[in-house]
Amino acid sequence: MRIIVIGGTRFMGPRVVRSLAGAGHDVTVFHRGIDCKETAHVHGDRMQLPRDLHGDVVVDMSCMTEEHAKAAKGHFRGERCVVISSADVYRNYDGLRGRYTGPPDPVPLREDSPLRETLYPYDDDYEKILVERTLGSDRTTILRLPAVYGPRDEQHRFAPWLKQMTGDTVRIDIRQADFRWTRGYSENVADAIVLATLEDAAAGKTYNVGEPDTPTDKEWVRMVGEAAGWHGRIETAENVDGTLPVNFAYDLSTNTSAIRRDLRYSERIPRAEALVETVKWERRVSAA
Repeated sequence: MRIIVIGGTRFMGPRVVRSLAGAGHDVTVFHRGIDCKETAHVHGDRMQLPRDLHGDVVVDMSCMTEEHAKAAKGHFRGERCVVISSADVYRNYDGLRGRYTGPPDPVPLREDSPLRETLYPYDDDYEKILVERTLGSDRTTILRLPAVYGPRDEQHRFAPWLKQMTGDTVRIDIRQADFRWTRGYSENVADAIVLATLEDAAAGKTYNVGEPDTPTDKEWVRMVGEAAGWHGRIETAENVDGTLPVNFAYDLSTNTSAIRRDLRYSERIPRAEALVETVKWERRVSAA
């Protein structure tokens, strides 16, 4: 199978590329960053895709704006597409950021749960809702990713907690302690992307991706601590980080049963092992 990967050079991208190439597929990565040593690559601007850049399946890992989506739609007309989206499309995300004040939508959020009623959550042209609207078709698979953690995580999601674990106590805001946001380990999420790429049954479907359960943030602190060999106290208090610009009453827990049912997806790497690898990487980075 000829597979085009747009992006794919950062975080979980190289894992997706290596897995597809390792399975014997002809993979070409189109990107503007560093070279991909594992497979063929083409440098360029995604707004000006080369005329001969075509394949059987396109995996678009860097489609961030409506303009990106329109350019891809105009270029790739016959290919099946797998488009990476985000759980930030759900209305509860607007509630979390204080842009929606209605009642929280029931969790876990399903693929047909209400989407945000306002666009452009970051006051720039990023908008996965418009990406989904533009590229959605019976030939497209949309994958709504969770909060992804693991080595090469540029957001360093667990770093603030690990920094506190040099002492005996980790303090977490009392409002955040019970907050739930579905997470996924980078290698497991990459596996989901690969599976959706290779399975024709995924065409025309939208799937939430992430771990099957959603612990609270306080529970995550404890699990990260265990992976780090830390067994101190977790304290909750008001305004630990000052006035947080979020409303933790709006959970972003997602229901990931559909991709498990339809594509037989399951996590290859257990959470405990994933956290150990993540902690090791974070400590290497902080020591560098």
